[in-house]
Parts: sequence; C-alpha cells; structure tokens
Amino acid sequence: MDELMLVAATPFKRNNKKSLSIKDFEFVLSFDLKWMAPDAASKIRDKAIGAQLLRFEGAELTPAFDISKIEIPHGFKPSGSLFQERSIIEDIIAMIVASCGKNTKDTIVMINNKQEELDDLVDIEIAGLLVARELGCNIDSIYDRVYSKVLGTGDKST
Repeated sequence: MDELMLVAATPFKRNNKKSLSIKDFEFVLSFDLKWMAPDAASKIRDKAIGAQLLRFEGAELTPAFDISKIEIPHGFKPSGSLFQERSIIEDIIAMIVASCGKNTKDTIVMINNKQEELDDLVDIEIAGLLVARELGCNIDSIYDRVYSKVLGTGDKST
C-alpha cells in the first residue's frame, strides 16, 4: 500500500467522514496525530492532490479512492521519505492505484509490460501515462510534468 495513500486516508477514517475541510484534514495530521508540523501537513495535502489521491468537492477535500478498503496498520506513522519529492512515475503509479483500484505491484507490472510492448522505445513515464489512460484515469494533472521531463521543456507549443 502506498504510504501517501495511507496518510491521506487517515484523517477521513479517524473522523469517520467522507469529506473534510482543509483545516480539519491538516489539523488531524499535525495536532491530533502529531505526525508533522502544520506546514508539512499542507505539503502532504498538496502532494496527495497532485497524485490524485485527494480532490476538492466544493470547499471540502474528499478521497479519490475507497477509504473503506484501506486498513491503517496499528502503530502506523509516516516515514521521513514521505516528505521527499516523489518521482513522476511514482505519482503515476499512485494515481492509477487510487483512481482504478489496482494494487501497486500489478500497476508496476502493467507499466513495465506496456514499455516492453513498445520495444522500450518510450520512457517509463510515457508507458505509465498510456496505462493510466487505458484504465480510464484522468491524466491531465500529471501530463505537463511528463511532457516537461521527456522533452526537457515546459513549453508544449514547440
């Protein structure tokens, strides 16, 4: 299970709610659980939104995955690696897991198979986007990052 997904699910499960205000989400992570400082909770929220684990519905945050299927291990606490920047492929994998209900291992296998199917002529991130698209995931939020990485530019008009 993706650590970011566990952290994103915890405030909802702890409050037994399907949506939370930004303030309540961050409050649980920083003050209730004492897992991180408030500014780190904001960064985790943004990271979870970027990975399409959380989304806005009006002014409320909601998980983009079924939290009833998430079991938070007893004594779970996020590791320091959660606060490091994730690679684009890690974000694509997390997006597929959250949006399509696939597990991480199967998602990685599908992406690797797609890259092999294309004779390794495309970057792993492109193979990941193709798999995500085939599974019906909305790739809009991550497309520009992949485009910039693969072509080395943020300008899509060239």
